[in-house]
Amino acid sequence: MKGRKDSYMGDVGIIRKIDDLPELKDELIAVFDTKCHSHRAISNYSLLLAEHVLELTGIRPDDEINECFQVIRKWQEGKAKFQDARNVAFRMHSLAREEKDPVKAKVYRVLGQAAATPHVKRHALIASDYAITLINLMHPKDMEEVRKEREAQIALMKSI
Repeated sequence: MKGRKDSYMGDVGIIRKIDDLPELKDELIAVFDTKCHSHRAISNYSLLLAEHVLELTGIRPDDEINECFQVIRKWQEGKAKFQDARNVAFRMHSLAREEKDPVKAKVYRVLGQAAATPHVKRHALIASDYAITLINLMHPKDMEEVRKEREAQIALMKSI
């Protein structure tokens, strides 16, 4: 994938250090390619992924997280502009930089990418990669956990 300007990532940055299963990541991308005609559907995937990550970590939504979800939902309803979502995305990444708990910081990264999805659909795939880095953090070198997470992502993507 590296160096392919026409790849699913285009000019959106990718996460370099990640213990992953390339065949499952490729399957996720293939499903994304069948769904990416609908920006709202991909945004919905990002919301489902964000909810999944909160459940996985047991992190309870605070005001900032709730605002992130609200803005994305408002965008999906046509009641917010992509700039509103983008602003929330920047806020999530700022919180990630400030956060001392590495698990919560990764959750903020996933949410930041999810919030950026209304701006650029491919951010949903970056959110998926951040979820894998979260799994890498929570379960170091446990490729079975990585497999379970990628399979969960594929199922979520297929569900939209």
